[in-house]
Amino acid sequence: MARFSDASWMLPLVLALAYNMDFIVANAPMTIFRVANHVFYSLAVRKHMLKEGKEATPGSHTLWSYVASMLCTFASRIALAVLWTWPTSGVPNLLEKLPANLRDATIAWAIVNVAPADWIRRYFGSGRAGTAGRALLHGVAGFNKHASLRKTLNRAAGLAVGPRLALGAAVGAAAPLFKRLTDRVVASEPTPWSAATVAVGKEYLRALCTHSAITAAASGGVLVRIGERLRCGVVDYGVPWLDANVCVPRRWGLDDVVPRAAHAVVLFYLARLYVKRGLAPTTWGRDGGVVEARTRTRATPKATRRSARVRSRKTKGD
Repeated sequence: MARFSDASWMLPLVLALAYNMDFIVANAPMTIFRVANHVFYSLAVRKHMLKEGKEATPGSHTLWSYVASMLCTFASRIALAVLWTWPTSGVPNLLEKLPANLRDATIAWAIVNVAPADWIRRYFGSGRAGTAGRALLHGVAGFNKHASLRKTLNRAAGLAVGPRLALGAAVGAAAPLFKRLTDRVVASEPTPWSAATVAVGKEYLRALCTHSAITAAASGGVLVRIGERLRCGVVDYGVPWLDANVCVPRRWGLDDVVPRAAHAVVLFYLARLYVKRGLAPTTWGRDGGVVEARTRTRATPKATRRSARVRSRKTKGD
């Protein structure tokens, strides 16, 4: 499990995904990834409801679970629409496809919340099955985060660098912000505002760094320009051996190589980050009955073996 949690095994897969990202986005059934994203946030909300014991109280918890799940699921789209689409003329409305996406998200939410809590704990709680389920779901969430990054930067390509990065960071931190806000409504002991602000600030800075890396590696970006200055035959270190060996080969098309390498690094970072989050120990509510049953199950074989040894000794004594 230690090697699995290291997530280094994902590097070849990430490299293949990053190199063929355009082909994958154009041909892969992206609906599967969108539905996985809906399930991811619906599970996150239901986990919090189970942890707080709210499902035992009939009433408004079902409606609030639905509202919170939808807010978290469409957080990036809402943020992008509010911060960029409406103030900008001539930009396609990002909420056009919301009804179809809302239908898929509602179906995913219904499946997650109709499933018995014991099934959720079994396949997403502790244990090998739960660990594998969480790691897979979080890995897909990391892929979706990278896809959202690509879409945001492509749609805002006409903006200046500063506003583009600020917009991308705000969109990247929208889901954590909405999740923190919705959790406070049902939490018996809400997270202090200072701690919530720090957590959302970290997500904003993380999104800002990833968007900055992709922007710097874009065609004509800072990293590409630096690479052009390091071309063999152009760079001059003053040492012939360095000039001939420490340089960028002329056959490399930096406008293609650098962006792919940057996307591979960012995708690996996000996938590894989310997988490690999924592998972290988790608690799905109060499950005292299961713990008590496990205790009895474990105690019974020991008592049986002890009784067998006592009977054997009595037989030998007789």
